[in-house]
Amino acid sequence: MPVELLPFPPAYCVVGAYRLLTDSQLYRPIWQRSRKSLQRALLLAVPYSLVALPLTRLYVTFVLSRSPLSPRNIHDAALLGVSPVRYTTWMLLLGQVSMLVEWLLSRQLRKSRDEVYEATVRSRGKAPDFWQPYTEEWLVPPVERARRAAEKQSFYVRLSSPLVRTVLLKVLLTPLSFVPGLSLCVISAIRALTLGRSLHRPVRRVSSARDEYELIFRIFQYFAAKKMSPFQIELWTTEREVPYRMFGFVASLMERIPLVGLVFSISNRIGAAMWAHDLEKRQHSFSSGELKPTKVYASKTAALAAQQRAMDVPEEVLSGPGGFPLEKGPIRIAEDGSEIGAVTQSGAPPLPPR
Repeated sequence: MPVELLPFPPAYCVVGAYRLLTDSQLYRPIWQRSRKSLQRALLLAVPYSLVALPLTRLYVTFVLSRSPLSPRNIHDAALLGVSPVRYTTWMLLLGQVSMLVEWLLSRQLRKSRDEVYEATVRSRGKAPDFWQPYTEEWLVPPVERARRAAEKQSFYVRLSSPLVRTVLLKVLLTPLSFVPGLSLCVISAIRALTLGRSLHRPVRRVSSARDEYELIFRIFQYFAAKKMSPFQIELWTTEREVPYRMFGFVASLMERIPLVGLVFSISNRIGAAMWAHDLEKRQHSFSSGELKPTKVYASKTAALAAQQRAMDVPEEVLSGPGGFPLEKGPIRIAEDGSEIGAVTQSGAPPLPPR
């Protein structure tokens, strides 16, 4: 992949899918491993669909008939000769079948995703010392913003969890499921918060319910190969927040396509490995001095505070009721109920001069 595609990471998703379909060294082991399990899963999906189809139609009819956002006559053919009830029913049914097949092939899919990432990196023919330590590409990096982003990651992980996505898709978004592609875009936007960066992280897997959690640091996982500290990872992803979210949105959108998305969930790992290789080549350019750091992080809060001070606005007006905060500092509640980080004031601030 040319380095010029780095500003548009979703291109790696397309290239990853193309390489999986054309490289026999990648798709042949996957097919041999998953062929029998896929046949059993499809055979089981047929009777499941026969049972779930009328139940899903009843559920969709009940929800759409009581939703104020649905069209007046939900049984009329409104789009390409398909009624909203029929379209929503089949989309939900295909999603259920896809989840069933993914569950039955979970072990094979997990192994295939790991193998294609490693095989893609090995195909580049680079020695282990190619993955050099972290090199800063910003002249003034967003250190404070990275610290704040680290505090939000636990919320983003819970928001993009399978349980939340299932509740959103099956319950909350059902009244809007008659709009083609709306539920896919909403779920993909939520999952994009964590998917892009998780493809470059070490893998946490559970092989069975009785196995313990095992954190696998492998030479071919990008952050682990560079031996980056947790704060360096947060700083790296904060500096590239938009590219990671663009990659995560497109990758999640491809993976949310029923049944075919299972193949894309493997090919996206190929795209992530190719993206990591090009990111590392850019790191080499900065470490060798070919490229110089020029980006400067400018906090919008600090810039606004400087403008206010330049206008000679009284300090009591800035820090008084309704004033814009000059510093970002989240207030946390301690165990004893006290506020940590709160600004204590001895009394009410004076009124601004007339």
